[in-house]
Amino acid sequence: MQLTNKKMPAFRAALAAASCGLLGIATTTAHAEDTSADSKKWQVDTAVLYYAEDSGRVTAAEPIVNFKKDYGDERVLNLKVTLDSLTGASPNGATSSSQPQTFTGPSGNKTYTTAPNSQPLDGEFKDTRAAVHANWEQPLGEDYKASVGGGISSEFDFKSLSLNGAISKDLNNKNTTISAGLNLELDTLNSVGGKPKPFSSMAANIKEGDDNKTVIDALIGVTQVINRKTIMQWNYSLSTSSGYHTDPYKVLSLVDGTTGFASDYLFENRPDSRTRHSLFWQTKYHLTEDVVDVSYRYMTDDWGINSHTLDLRYRYQLNDSSYLEPHVRFYTQTAADFYQNFLVQGQTLPQFASADSRLGEFDATTFGIKYGKTLSNDREFSVRVEQYNQAGNVKTPAIGQLKTQTLVPDLNALVVQFGYSFKF
Repeated sequence: MQLTNKKMPAFRAALAAASCGLLGIATTTAHAEDTSADSKKWQVDTAVLYYAEDSGRVTAAEPIVNFKKDYGDERVLNLKVTLDSLTGASPNGATSSSQPQTFTGPSGNKTYTTAPNSQPLDGEFKDTRAAVHANWEQPLGEDYKASVGGGISSEFDFKSLSLNGAISKDLNNKNTTISAGLNLELDTLNSVGGKPKPFSSMAANIKEGDDNKTVIDALIGVTQVINRKTIMQWNYSLSTSSGYHTDPYKVLSLVDGTTGFASDYLFENRPDSRTRHSLFWQTKYHLTEDVVDVSYRYMTDDWGINSHTLDLRYRYQLNDSSYLEPHVRFYTQTAADFYQNFLVQGQTLPQFASADSRLGEFDATTFGIKYGKTLSNDREFSVRVEQYNQAGNVKTPAIGQLKTQTLVPDLNALVVQFGYSFKF
């Protein structure tokens, strides 16, 4: 949930979105023959997302616009434009201390000081990203449907290009849909001043130039209409990536083995490859008027992270034109094998190490509600408000004064999103 890692472009989700949309494919085939003038208008879905972490941490504003045009015969074009701006203070990975701590900025030209007993935060964290994605979908014969797409994402220190394709086949009188998809992503990192040398001192500011990463995602899925009220979906996805995975702005505290005070701050180092497996299940059940939507995802990777996600939504129809949708999400994950809260002076440095809390063991919950209302002339308005809470666990036993510190602070964030849809 934390938005401090903007090195994972939204277009990686293009393949997953195409698959998760299989429920939509299965339920919209009945409208394939709609050739009215209204069906061939542009459908425009807009949203503005506001995200704010507590304690003056990261704040994000993200407007999104999605254009959809139905050209008839199930030929559909989607264009998505995303802009986001992040400001605030981002954790740099160092531990808090009973003494003030001074850090060097990414450029090496500035320093900032953290007060005693406070989580070290880089207060000059800023990022702006622009992303565009296009996708074309059309049938191939009577029972097949294919889609192809691509996108580009750019920010001041990171660029990403992606290509994706998927194909699905209807069986059993269109009550069963099987699908497969592939996504290729090419990322280029241009971190401020260049990427740091692994485990080099922050003060020395030793940089080694730019780097890149390649990501390949594959997915297979089945969507099944169980009965008139129930539809289910099962997905398996495989993601492999190679190249630069290290966060160039994260460090670890190198502490004295007795006192626990930091003598230096070393840049982290992560493996140059990662393989992830994911299993996903989703069920939608239509009551008399309301809809229950429940899903579960299990993910495991070769970094040692295993995660479980349970998501539940209940769409309560207030009347013919408006609804409420309460939402609750539970998430838990284990820590990466190389995650540790700090390094100890005099001990042999490990091959890989990171104190990034997103790689640690933690539990997270999201609670919220969405209100939507259909307006005249094919317009719809919605607003969503959610609260996110994350609590992590300490992996490395505290030493000296670190026993008085909160090594893994909790994270609380507010999410507000406004949506507006119309046709023209």
